[in-house]
Amino acid sequence: MEIRNKVVIITGASGGIGKAAALAFNLAGAKTVLVARRAEVLGEIASTMNDTLLLPADLSREEDCRMVISRAVSSFGSVDILINNAASIIVSASEDVSRDDLIKAFTTNLLGPVTLTQAVIPHMLGRGGGHIINVGSPGFMMGIPFYAPYVCSKAAFSAWTRTIQAEWVGSCIRVSEYFPGYIKTNSKPESRLGEVEQDFLMNSRQNFITRLFAKPKDPQDVARHLVELALKPRTLMYSDFGTMLGAFISNISPFRLSIATQMAHTARKKKNLRMFNK
Repeated sequence: MEIRNKVVIITGASGGIGKAAALAFNLAGAKTVLVARRAEVLGEIASTMNDTLLLPADLSREEDCRMVISRAVSSFGSVDILINNAASIIVSASEDVSRDDLIKAFTTNLLGPVTLTQAVIPHMLGRGGGHIINVGSPGFMMGIPFYAPYVCSKAAFSAWTRTIQAEWVGSCIRVSEYFPGYIKTNSKPESRLGEVEQDFLMNSRQNFITRLFAKPKDPQDVARHLVELALKPRTLMYSDFGTMLGAFISNISPFRLSIATQMAHTARKKKNLRMFNK
């Protein structure tokens, strides 16, 4: 698919992957629709862009999801690519995760993309096709400590992605899954453990493989991959070999548990957390 003059919706566009992707697609000549809750941040990002529509929205709300698609179509006449990237990240010890935490994560990370996808499908069909790119997370396979609401909702999101991929094979709608790994961002997660930094799960004494998985990657690299994925759609794309290796190792229980346990020990030490049964 050509990028120039295509209409691309990018959710979670106020920072991290979303911001980098918005700039990359706009530079490639796309008409970009930037979606996030923080209107002022979207305005700052869009100040250097052309053919851009800003849509402040809370994607945990069904009406906001439907508004995004309706406004994008009314402004640009179509939607060619939908990139479901927005996510709620809540940091908490698993034994303390509340029902509200889980509901919030699932509403934003699963129900939001589902509603957006269902709302955009009629418009894509009317245009003869389109491309859905779902930014998932291989973290659910590893079981990232203290990120239970996020990884559980991302597991469900991946299941949704793979289900519609199977159902829609042979149609004019392409569905891609992108696994970015752990990404460097200025956005702070919602934490029940006090303020946490990007290296929350990482220390220099962990083995090389654990340090590799826990080290944040550059969102600009991911943005380039998303443009590449839009140009040449495929079923699944990883951000790098390390992320692909992590997904493979996650299927080998002793290795998976060893890596995740090292992350958990690091986090407990940094936040002075004791095991709940000690």
